[in-house]
Amino acid sequence: MDFTALGSNIFIASTRHPGTFVYDTETEGVAIGPHLSDSMMAGAHIFVATPSMQLYALKNNNLERERSFAVMSTVGSNDPHMSTPTMDWSWKSVPSPLPFADDARVTAYALHLDGCTIFLTAGSRSLIRTFSFGVTQSEWRCHGEWVLPFECQAYFDSELDVWVGLHKDGYICSCQVPSCSTTSTTQPDWKMVKEKLFRKDRRNSATLAYMGHTKFCIVESVLRDGLELQDARGVRDGFILHITMFGFKYNREGELQTTIHRTTKSYQLSKHRTFSPVAFWM
Repeated sequence: MDFTALGSNIFIASTRHPGTFVYDTETEGVAIGPHLSDSMMAGAHIFVATPSMQLYALKNNNLERERSFAVMSTVGSNDPHMSTPTMDWSWKSVPSPLPFADDARVTAYALHLDGCTIFLTAGSRSLIRTFSFGVTQSEWRCHGEWVLPFECQAYFDSELDVWVGLHKDGYICSCQVPSCSTTSTTQPDWKMVKEKLFRKDRRNSATLAYMGHTKFCIVESVLRDGLELQDARGVRDGFILHITMFGFKYNREGELQTTIHRTTKSYQLSKHRTFSPVAFWM
């Protein structure tokens, strides 16, 4: 299952079935969303939502190495935030061809501070580059042979004026937001928090949620001590859910560090086979 936030809604899609669901956090109601097309099935999805209530989805078919790029938006509604998912939302394919090969792997992505440009890093071992997609013009642009330093999705914080995302080996990093109109041969300046905030290996998975005003939350599924990965799946209490909330600030030396307001809570998970934790702040 894939989950993403769209306005005050949580959008839910399956990788095995075309049906989708939408949970409205304000009314606590569940509605049926628009079905995924055949080209969007059987693959992992990367979702990016824009402030204008558009949801862009990039799909990679791991078996056929086939990619699809589509956008979900409202039809026949003057106010997207007041629209009905079952009646007003629909998918359509993005006509602009993808600028990278079908076998390229997307390692990082983020929405630009302008709210209408999606940045992502994609490639293989021999060639990896960073691109942007302009929602308004529906055009791709290559920004150079460099990578965004974070893994998966990062979030822009207006107070820090940077993207913040998970870095490898359990750390958090910040990255200066590049210009949408320039190409560079060098990676934007970025910094990494010295303090390790989550565990990173094949047995654990973690995601980052942005809470606004330099506040963040890491949700992490951790293998219980004394168990091997193959034994924990499908076993009661095989994994522990860690939730860590913290803030960021720059110290006098300009280094990024966590604030003293840091809390961590843990919960036992009843039973699951594959679980990638995710949280939303609305």
